Formats: sequence, C-alpha cells, structure tokens
Amino acid sequence: MENNQKYYSMTAGAAYALLESYKNSSMVVPAATGSMSTSCPFLMIPVELRMKIYRLVLKASGFRLLVGNQSFSVYNEHTPIWDSHAQDALFMPPIAGFLALLSVNKQIHSEAMPEFYHENHFQFSDMGAMKRFLKNIGAERRKHVRNVSVYYDNLSAAAAGAKLLTESETLQKLTLMITATQDAADHFKVNSSRRKFATLTQVPGFSAMKRLRGVQELTFNPRLEHAVVDALLRPIITQPKSTRVVRKIKKTAKRKPESDHEISIAKKLKGD
Repeated sequence: MENNQKYYSMTAGAAYALLESYKNSSMVVPAATGSMSTSCPFLMIPVELRMKIYRLVLKASGFRLLVGNQSFSVYNEHTPIWDSHAQDALFMPPIAGFLALLSVNKQIHSEAMPEFYHENHFQFSDMGAMKRFLKNIGAERRKHVRNVSVYYDNLSAAAAGAKLLTESETLQKLTLMITATQDAADHFKVNSSRRKFATLTQVPGFSAMKRLRGVQELTFNPRLEHAVVDALLRPIITQPKSTRVVRKIKKTAKRKPESDHEISIAKKLKGD
C-alpha cells in the first residue's frame, strides 16, 4: 500500500480458482433485525479486487469473439480480420460458463456486465449480424461496447446496425471491412452489393456513422480500395465529442441584456 492506495495483482488462473472456491458456497451472517440471512462471500472482498477479477474472467484475452449463429467462436487477435478467413475459428465452450457470473445476483451483474463488453473485441460477419447482436443485448449493454470489427455487407441491415452502434458511449476501436468502387458513370458500389449510389453519403449506414464521435482507432482493410471511404469517414468519426455548443447555448441563455433596446425586447417577451 502506497499513499493510502491499495494495489492488487492476480493472474487469470488465480481469478478462476478464486471464483471456483466461492461456487455454491454461502456465508450466514446476522442481520440487523437479529434474524439470519444469506450473503455472498465474494462480495465481502474489496471492490477493486472484484473489478480485477471480472476483467480477468470475462475477457477472452488474445482473441476476437466472432458473433453469430447464437453462439461465440474466437479468432486469434494477432491475426488481422482480413486474414481470418484463412484461419479456422476456435470454438469456445467455456464462454457460457464464465458468462454465468453475470447471473449470480444484481450487484455482481451491475459491476461485471460492463467489463465483458468493455474488454472484448467483437467481430461480425456482416452488418446484419451486428444489428441482431446489438439489438438483442439491449440499450444498457450497447453503450458499453468498445471494440468492433465488421464486414460492411448486407446493406439492407446496414442503416439499422450502424444506428445501434452509435448508441455506444465508449466505442474506441472500429475496423470496417469495406471497399468502394466507381463505375464509368461515377456511381459507387460497396463491397459485393449490386446497388449503385450517386454519392457515398447515400450508402446505408453512412449517415449514422458520421454521428460517431471519440473513436480513437478507425481501421480499413489495406488490401481493399477504401481510400474514398477513408476520406469520407475518418475525419468525422475520429474527432472528439463536442460540448462547446452546449456551453455556448447555456452561456447565451444566462447573459443579461446590456442595451436599452435589449431590455425593451426582454420586457415585451415577459409580457410587461
């Protein structure tokens, strides 16, 4: 302990072992009324240590979670998403087990749930898969998603999927598997879609993407023709969230009239 700060160190294996030791266990403690109640012993350890355990247990360290078919499989994090088609997905049976941690009680759920979505990298086969996942997990969980990779296919679901993605309050990394090409008539085509667009702003989902703010890392497949998409989205997505407008509005609303003319107008608005 240094400067009244406590530091805890634990490996993932130790975290699993600790949780296993608490499995199906309970502790009986006297209640304030003198009766007996059952309490979870895990909640009696310091919250800083609990948060460390949540991160170790709930993170698929070194892997991306491939979402689809109502299950999870994983890809090696060190293999770029654009090369993962050449790699067999690894099934991950234990994931259902460690997600059971979220069902212990309301307090553990509220503490641990954000960590699962914060810590993991979610990969989607197309915009439809991303839309289904983000819709199914609900608004409370959506805002904690932080790292996403997605193939920009299935344009019929792109607008809805992108809109749900913008509800994340913590999105930091976004990888788009996308290519945009122009034909002789200067119409754009995206990936394998047959649809043509006069401008890239007409591509489903792009108007929602432009509302994203605070993304620290925007990545495109370097092997695809994405320069035009990069030029359109990167300056908008990567800029920080702006609060300057809100402050200006509040300041203007509180400003007192300085001239006789302004005072006269203010009185008229008040009905004086």
